[in-house]
Amino acid sequence: MKHRKIVGFLLIMVMAQMVSAETIEGLLSAGKLEARALVATPAPHYRKAPVEIVIEVGTPDRFNGSIRVRDFTVPTTLVRRMSKTAKNETRRREGVSWKFQTWRYQVHAEHEGTLGFPELTTFISVETEAHGEVKGALKLTVPAIQIVPAPGTEGLDSWVAATAFDVEESWESEQESYEVGDAVTRVRKFTIKGAPAMAIPESARIDFDGIYVYQAPALVDDQEVGGALQGTREERVVFTFKGGGSFTIPEEQIHWFNLQSQSVERIDFAERILQVSGPPVSADRSADAAPRNAATWWYAGLAALLMVSAYLLARRTHGSLRIAQVRESLQAARRKRQDRAAFMQAAEAQNSHRCLELLYQQMAELSSWELRAACQHDPRMLAASEALMAHAFGSGKVPEPSEVKFLWQLSKAPKTQQRESNKLELNPGCSE
Repeated sequence: MKHRKIVGFLLIMVMAQMVSAETIEGLLSAGKLEARALVATPAPHYRKAPVEIVIEVGTPDRFNGSIRVRDFTVPTTLVRRMSKTAKNETRRREGVSWKFQTWRYQVHAEHEGTLGFPELTTFISVETEAHGEVKGALKLTVPAIQIVPAPGTEGLDSWVAATAFDVEESWESEQESYEVGDAVTRVRKFTIKGAPAMAIPESARIDFDGIYVYQAPALVDDQEVGGALQGTREERVVFTFKGGGSFTIPEEQIHWFNLQSQSVERIDFAERILQVSGPPVSADRSADAAPRNAATWWYAGLAALLMVSAYLLARRTHGSLRIAQVRESLQAARRKRQDRAAFMQAAEAQNSHRCLELLYQQMAELSSWELRAACQHDPRMLAASEALMAHAFGSGKVPEPSEVKFLWQLSKAPKTQQRESNKLELNPGCSE
């Protein structure tokens, strides 16, 4: 009987030990697993500069697949995963070979002050000899850090932090002088090292009374070059001259903080003067308005009639319908008719720049809209949009006016205002 009690006690002890080690927490408590999240970049941590966060898990057994980290964001901060897969390595611990897997993230803070992180849920699966597969999730805590201003950036409105930064500017279809209706395209290509393309701020907007300015959607790309992150951003701005005169594109300075020299550097662009021969924009508008007078007098008469009718209706309903609202509605309808007529005229005249400008003007109520994306589900529209873009940028044939006119249907799409997203937030990693 005594022996039976001893054997039973030993069985209970063994079973208790097995139960305690059948979970990820049990492996952690038994010293059979290590897991931590740490800040690998030493202080000081500068605003906009990359701060590396490392999630590291180790075991003397073997991993059953890759560890995963649930998507996470940090407000007003750009978070980017540095690789597509976890890094594997082996380390010796007291004569025992441990396997480690790590995920690395870069964090770029947009504001100064204390930066806290959410708990990082990490999914782990380990193949043990005693219990087979043991899997579960751990919440790892990242220490808060203090973000301070980079030396020399005080007072700067816009700048980037990188190990290297370069901007190349070129002009397509450039001439010594231009005629009304000519166009010239400014191309800027930004290359940044040590930071993603999303960190590059867009160039300052330019507006002229006598020039149509069309800003094409920027092309951004990230890739690894020599084991380091390199981002590129390409901007294309088309200037189409609608009136004569002398137009000055002001000088511009782009600042960046060099992480290697710990100093601010500047890229300068000199001012550029564009000489356009022909009547100024005011005279040009008058000349354009003259041919339309004969075609629009009927609309003016109809508008007057509608306004009188609306006024009488307003009086009959004791002012429930305000004249100002009716007038605004009539003006909006007239502008839409004029824009449609202008688009059709531009299509007939094969003025691709003006067609693009009018399309984007019609869709300006959307927070993000791109012609190719809007046409991707309609082969005919997609072909017409690509031909229009290619001709506008000077590298394609003249598209058929009928195909270009067909694109005006896009302006009839419902313009539901999109919620403005925080462009600094990126959700990397794997979701569970």
